[in-house]
Amino acid sequence: MRNGSNELVSALVLGSTMLVTASCADFSKGASAGTGGGSAVGGAVGTGGSVNAGGAKSTGGSSNNGGAATGGATAIGPVTNLSATKVLGTLTTAEAAQLCSDSYAYFGRSISAAATCKWKGLVFGVSSSAPTDAMLQANCATKETACMQAGPSNATCGDLPSPCTATVAEYSACIADQATAFSQAVSGLASCATVTHADLEAVWAYSGAALPASCQALDITCTGADLPTPRN
Repeated sequence: MRNGSNELVSALVLGSTMLVTASCADFSKGASAGTGGGSAVGGAVGTGGSVNAGGAKSTGGSSNNGGAATGGATAIGPVTNLSATKVLGTLTTAEAAQLCSDSYAYFGRSISAAATCKWKGLVFGVSSSAPTDAMLQANCATKETACMQAGPSNATCGDLPSPCTATVAEYSACIADQATAFSQAVSGLASCATVTHADLEAVWAYSGAALPASCQALDITCTGADLPTPRN
Protein backbone atom coordinates (compact mmCIF):
# COMPACT_ATOMS: atom_id res chain seq x y z
CA MET A 1 0.00 0.00 0.00
CA ARG A 2 2.81 2.37 0.90
CA ASN A 3 4.58 1.55 -2.33
CA GLY A 4 1.32 2.04 -4.24
CA SER A 5 0.81 5.36 -2.50
CA ASN A 6 4.37 6.43 -3.24
CA GLU A 7 3.90 5.50 -6.88
CA LEU A 8 0.62 7.38 -7.00
CA VAL A 9 2.18 10.44 -5.40
CA SER A 10 5.13 10.23 -7.80
CA ALA A 11 2.77 9.99 -10.73
CA LEU A 12 0.76 12.99 -9.55
CA VAL A 13 3.92 15.04 -9.01
CA LEU A 14 5.24 14.05 -12.42
CA GLY A 15 1.87 14.83 -14.03
CA SER A 16 1.72 18.24 -12.34
CA THR A 17 5.24 19.04 -13.45
CA MET A 18 4.40 18.13 -17.03
CA LEU A 19 1.17 20.14 -16.87
CA VAL A 20 2.96 23.22 -15.54
CA THR A 21 5.69 22.81 -18.13
CA ALA A 22 3.14 22.39 -20.89
CA SER A 23 1.17 25.36 -19.65
CA CYS A 24 4.25 27.56 -19.57
CA ALA A 25 5.19 26.40 -23.02
CA ASP A 26 1.71 27.16 -24.35
CA PHE A 27 1.65 30.63 -22.84
CA SER A 28 5.08 31.43 -24.08
CA LYS A 29 4.02 30.31 -27.53
CA GLY A 30 0.86 32.28 -27.17
CA ALA A 31 2.88 35.26 -26.11
CA SER A 32 5.28 34.83 -28.88
CA ALA A 33 2.35 34.50 -31.27
CA GLY A 34 0.99 37.63 -29.74
CA THR A 35 4.37 39.16 -30.17
CA GLY A 36 4.48 37.64 -33.56
CA GLY A 37 1.19 39.35 -33.84
CA GLY A 38 3.28 42.23 -32.74
CA SER A 39 4.05 42.30 -36.38
CA ALA A 40 0.50 43.36 -36.51
CA VAL A 41 1.54 46.03 -34.14
CA GLY A 42 4.52 46.20 -36.34
CA GLY A 43 1.62 46.41 -38.70
CA ALA A 44 1.44 49.76 -37.16
CA VAL A 45 3.00 50.13 -40.51
CA GLY A 46 -0.73 50.01 -41.20
CA THR A 47 -0.87 52.90 -38.87
CA GLY A 48 2.21 53.90 -40.69
CA GLY A 49 -0.43 53.54 -43.31
CA SER A 50 -1.31 56.81 -41.86
CA VAL A 51 0.38 57.49 -45.10
CA ASN A 52 -3.28 57.22 -45.84
CA ALA A 53 -3.76 59.76 -43.27
CA GLY A 54 -0.79 61.17 -45.04
CA GLY A 55 -3.32 60.82 -47.72
CA ALA A 56 -4.55 63.74 -45.81
CA LYS A 57 -3.24 64.97 -49.07
CA SER A 58 -6.79 64.22 -49.82
CA THR A 59 -7.59 66.65 -47.16
CA GLY A 60 -4.75 68.41 -48.73
CA GLY A 61 -7.21 68.15 -51.52
CA SER A 62 -8.64 71.00 -49.70
CA SER A 63 -7.04 72.50 -52.71
CA ASN A 64 -10.60 71.96 -53.72
CA ASN A 65 -11.33 74.51 -51.13
CA GLY A 66 -8.37 76.24 -52.48
CA GLY A 67 -10.73 76.64 -55.32
CA ALA A 68 -12.87 78.52 -52.82
CA ALA A 69 -15.35 80.43 -54.89
CA THR A 70 -14.01 78.40 -57.56
CA GLY A 71 -15.15 75.69 -55.11
CA GLY A 72 -17.75 74.11 -57.25
CA ALA A 73 -16.46 76.23 -60.04
CA THR A 74 -13.26 74.24 -60.24
CA ALA A 75 -15.14 71.11 -61.20
CA ILE A 76 -17.75 73.02 -63.22
CA GLY A 77 -15.25 75.31 -64.90
CA PRO A 78 -15.36 79.11 -65.32
CA VAL A 79 -18.34 80.83 -66.88
CA THR A 80 -16.29 81.86 -69.93
CA ASN A 81 -12.72 81.82 -71.17
CA LEU A 82 -12.93 85.42 -72.37
CA SER A 83 -10.46 87.69 -70.58
CA ALA A 84 -11.89 88.58 -67.14
CA THR A 85 -10.63 92.16 -67.39
CA LYS A 86 -12.29 92.93 -70.71
CA VAL A 87 -14.89 95.70 -70.52
CA LEU A 88 -18.26 94.53 -71.83
CA GLY A 89 -18.71 97.69 -73.89
CA THR A 90 -15.57 96.84 -75.88
CA LEU A 91 -16.52 93.27 -76.82
CA THR A 92 -16.90 92.50 -80.50
CA THR A 93 -20.20 91.09 -81.77
CA ALA A 94 -18.64 87.62 -81.86
CA GLU A 95 -17.31 87.93 -78.30
CA ALA A 96 -20.68 89.14 -76.99
CA ALA A 97 -22.37 86.17 -78.66
CA GLN A 98 -19.78 83.84 -77.12
CA LEU A 99 -20.36 85.33 -73.66
CA CYS A 100 -24.09 84.72 -74.01
CA SER A 101 -23.58 81.16 -75.22
CA ASP A 102 -21.00 80.44 -72.50
CA SER A 103 -23.41 81.71 -69.84
CA TYR A 104 -26.17 79.29 -70.84
CA ALA A 105 -23.62 76.48 -71.10
CA TYR A 106 -22.57 77.31 -67.52
CA PHE A 107 -26.19 77.07 -66.37
CA GLY A 108 -26.33 73.66 -68.04
CA ARG A 109 -23.23 72.47 -66.17
CA SER A 110 -24.01 73.93 -62.77
CA ILE A 111 -27.79 73.37 -62.54
CA SER A 112 -29.19 69.86 -62.66
CA ALA A 113 -31.66 68.98 -65.42
CA ALA A 114 -34.03 67.83 -62.66
CA ALA A 115 -34.04 71.31 -61.08
CA THR A 116 -34.46 73.07 -64.43
CA CYS A 117 -37.33 70.82 -65.49
CA LYS A 118 -39.03 70.94 -62.11
CA TRP A 119 -39.06 74.73 -62.44
CA LYS A 120 -40.43 74.62 -65.97
CA GLY A 121 -43.14 72.21 -64.83
CA LEU A 122 -44.16 74.43 -61.91
CA VAL A 123 -44.25 77.58 -64.04
CA PHE A 124 -46.37 75.80 -66.64
CA GLY A 125 -48.64 74.52 -63.88
CA VAL A 126 -49.11 78.04 -62.59
CA SER A 127 -49.99 79.41 -66.02
CA SER A 128 -52.32 76.53 -66.90
CA SER A 129 -55.09 77.73 -64.56
CA ALA A 130 -55.83 74.14 -63.54
CA PRO A 131 -59.15 73.97 -61.66
CA THR A 132 -58.02 71.25 -59.23
CA ASP A 133 -54.80 70.24 -57.48
CA ALA A 134 -54.85 66.93 -59.35
CA MET A 135 -54.99 68.74 -62.70
CA LEU A 136 -52.28 71.16 -61.57
CA GLN A 137 -50.01 68.22 -60.69
CA ALA A 138 -50.74 66.52 -64.03
CA ASN A 139 -49.98 69.68 -66.02
CA CYS A 140 -46.77 70.24 -64.07
CA ALA A 141 -45.64 66.63 -64.53
CA THR A 142 -46.38 66.68 -68.27
CA LYS A 143 -44.19 69.74 -68.82
CA GLU A 144 -41.47 68.40 -66.51
CA THR A 145 -41.31 65.09 -68.40
CA ALA A 146 -41.20 66.81 -71.80
CA CYS A 147 -38.38 69.03 -70.54
CA MET A 148 -36.35 66.03 -69.33
CA GLN A 149 -36.65 64.44 -72.77
CA ALA A 150 -35.79 67.60 -74.72
CA GLY A 151 -32.33 68.83 -75.67
CA PRO A 152 -30.76 72.02 -74.29
CA SER A 153 -32.51 75.23 -75.32
CA ASN A 154 -30.86 77.77 -77.59
CA ALA A 155 -28.99 80.65 -75.97
CA THR A 156 -30.61 83.99 -76.68
CA CYS A 157 -29.33 87.34 -75.43
CA GLY A 158 -29.90 90.88 -76.60
CA ASP A 159 -27.07 93.20 -77.60
CA LEU A 160 -24.96 94.58 -74.77
CA PRO A 161 -25.83 98.25 -74.17
CA SER A 162 -23.28 100.95 -74.77
CA PRO A 163 -21.70 102.48 -72.84
CA CYS A 164 -21.16 99.56 -70.48
CA THR A 165 -18.19 99.74 -68.13
CA ALA A 166 -18.73 96.39 -66.35
CA THR A 167 -16.10 93.71 -66.92
CA VAL A 168 -16.40 90.10 -68.03
CA ALA A 169 -15.46 89.10 -64.46
CA GLU A 170 -18.43 91.07 -63.03
CA TYR A 171 -20.75 89.59 -65.63
CA SER A 172 -19.48 86.09 -64.82
CA ALA A 173 -20.05 86.64 -61.08
CA CYS A 174 -23.69 87.49 -61.81
CA ILE A 175 -24.14 84.32 -63.88
CA ALA A 176 -22.54 82.10 -61.23
CA ASP A 177 -24.58 83.70 -58.42
CA GLN A 178 -27.78 83.22 -60.39
CA ALA A 179 -27.04 79.52 -60.86
CA THR A 180 -26.48 79.06 -57.11
CA ALA A 181 -29.58 81.04 -56.14
CA PHE A 182 -31.75 79.17 -58.66
CA SER A 183 -30.74 75.71 -57.42
CA GLN A 184 -31.36 76.70 -53.81
CA ALA A 185 -34.74 78.32 -54.52
CA VAL A 186 -36.10 75.50 -56.68
CA SER A 187 -35.06 72.83 -54.18
CA GLY A 188 -37.33 74.55 -51.64
CA LEU A 189 -40.42 74.46 -53.88
CA ALA A 190 -43.02 71.69 -53.96
CA SER A 191 -42.51 68.94 -56.55
CA CYS A 192 -44.90 68.35 -59.46
CA ALA A 193 -46.18 65.26 -57.64
CA THR A 194 -47.18 67.20 -54.52
CA VAL A 195 -47.81 70.80 -55.65
CA THR A 196 -51.15 72.32 -54.72
CA HIS A 197 -52.74 75.68 -55.43
CA ALA A 198 -51.52 76.82 -52.04
CA ASP A 199 -47.91 76.34 -53.23
CA LEU A 200 -48.27 78.55 -56.29
CA GLU A 201 -47.65 81.75 -54.36
CA ALA A 202 -44.07 80.64 -53.68
CA VAL A 203 -43.57 79.85 -57.38
CA TRP A 204 -44.87 83.29 -58.37
CA ALA A 205 -42.74 84.94 -55.70
CA TYR A 206 -39.50 83.40 -56.98
CA SER A 207 -40.34 84.04 -60.63
CA GLY A 208 -40.43 87.77 -59.84
CA ALA A 209 -37.72 87.85 -57.16
CA ALA A 210 -34.82 90.28 -57.47
CA LEU A 211 -31.62 89.01 -59.05
CA PRO A 212 -28.53 88.48 -56.84
CA ALA A 213 -26.64 91.56 -55.64
CA SER A 214 -23.86 90.98 -58.18
CA CYS A 215 -26.42 91.25 -60.99
CA GLN A 216 -28.00 94.37 -59.51
CA ALA A 217 -24.56 96.02 -59.37
CA LEU A 218 -23.99 95.01 -62.97
CA ASP A 219 -27.26 96.62 -63.98
CA ILE A 220 -25.98 99.94 -62.61
CA THR A 221 -22.80 99.94 -64.73
CA CYS A 222 -24.47 98.33 -67.72
CA THR A 223 -28.04 99.65 -67.68
CA GLY A 224 -30.48 97.71 -69.81
CA ALA A 225 -28.25 94.63 -70.22
CA ASP A 226 -30.26 91.57 -71.26
CA LEU A 227 -28.79 89.11 -68.76
CA PRO A 228 -29.16 85.36 -69.25
CA THR A 229 -31.23 83.74 -66.47
CA PRO A 230 -32.04 80.12 -65.64
CA ARG A 231 -35.62 81.14 -64.79
CA ASN A 232 -36.57 81.43 -68.46
